[in-house]
Amino acid sequence: MALRLESSYENLSSQYRLKDYDYQKQFCHLYAHRLAEMTRLLTPLVQKKWGKTEPIKKLCELRGEQDVHCILIGTIYKHQAHKPSILRDISEENQLAPQPPRQNYSEPEDKVILEDELQRVRLQGKILQTQLMATGVVCAVLGGTDSEGFFNVDDVMYYESGPQKPLPNKRNRLLVLVSGLDQLQSHTYVDALNLFQYWLGGSLGNGKDAKSLVRMIIAGNSVRGSAMAHVPTLQVARTQANANDTVQAVSHLDSWFASWAQCLPIDVMPGAFDPANFMLPQQPFHKCMFPQAAQLSSFQAVTNPYSCRLDDALIVGTAGQNVADLLRSTSLESSLEALRCTLTWGHVAPTAPDTLACYPYIESDPFIMRECPHVYFAGNCESFETALHVTSEGKRTCLVCVPSFGKTKSVAVVDLDTLTSRQVNFSTESE
Repeated sequence: MALRLESSYENLSSQYRLKDYDYQKQFCHLYAHRLAEMTRLLTPLVQKKWGKTEPIKKLCELRGEQDVHCILIGTIYKHQAHKPSILRDISEENQLAPQPPRQNYSEPEDKVILEDELQRVRLQGKILQTQLMATGVVCAVLGGTDSEGFFNVDDVMYYESGPQKPLPNKRNRLLVLVSGLDQLQSHTYVDALNLFQYWLGGSLGNGKDAKSLVRMIIAGNSVRGSAMAHVPTLQVARTQANANDTVQAVSHLDSWFASWAQCLPIDVMPGAFDPANFMLPQQPFHKCMFPQAAQLSSFQAVTNPYSCRLDDALIVGTAGQNVADLLRSTSLESSLEALRCTLTWGHVAPTAPDTLACYPYIESDPFIMRECPHVYFAGNCESFETALHVTSEGKRTCLVCVPSFGKTKSVAVVDLDTLTSRQVNFSTESE
């Protein structure tokens, strides 16, 4: 086994750990805290970019006046005719023809509205790029009112994920990102998993790279990679069979995790289809699910989203629910662009709680990015994608769309010093 480099580690996900489970609260508190916090963070940036001569006003201060040029800070609400609705779900009860579910409900006719604590105003302007915006994004807009009650936008500003600590040059350190192990279907690619284990141990002629591996993050959907099919017949027997399959899959995962954790430290996140709570933030798997791996100090079950610091590098990521939801509600064409947008907006999951389920926080919004990460990833993507995102202030972030292992037989490897990423394929199929 290769002798590993050592790297200091700090888990920064405490804001995602739920202290109580009160689901009786309304989601208005979450939106209110998001707007208040983002307004506080955006105000000095707005004054720096557009100058202090442009007044920052509340919507109630406009009073329906025309030709008022100012800055507004608020939350975007995107009115979409085809957005999922509970009323549509129960339309059969009202004897209405139900509409088939859509994979994407973004349309050119979507309307963008800006809301603050008291009022709302319809936005218009070519710079808006309506189809690329999403409900829940907090932004600052510069522009003026017109006679029809619209606010004509001249420029838009986002938080861009806060300040970033400099990354000093150090030794070659590699981070492994894996997702979508889909253990229920792993019988079709056991050889790929075995090759991956040999690679982690440096047994495939990759001794130099193996020594540089400092940590592995498994980004969700380890047990199941897709939604369970619902078959109405023999429901009791099928449910029992599915439960037995899941228990067996978790047991096999326990053996894999225990083996991998002997090679390097691993963090395991839950995913959308794993046996975990559905709402974000998903809480860590209980240690009783993985009794072998849990005995090792190098194994850790973590939250989704997840944030940690390796030496000086800040790592932030999700199991991919935030990116998948954005692809449904916008015209963004790739997971990478959706991931880049959340970084630019300064919020991990802007569409929560509108179309993405999340816990009804009443005292804060834990999904705000108050510090710009060096590595930002989303798991369970259709294919591997990566880019180095550089802001106007010189902040550098390696964006990584981690491919589903069950579909691609591959993982992502990130160099924490150069902030570059590459794909390593373990497919045993000959082309």
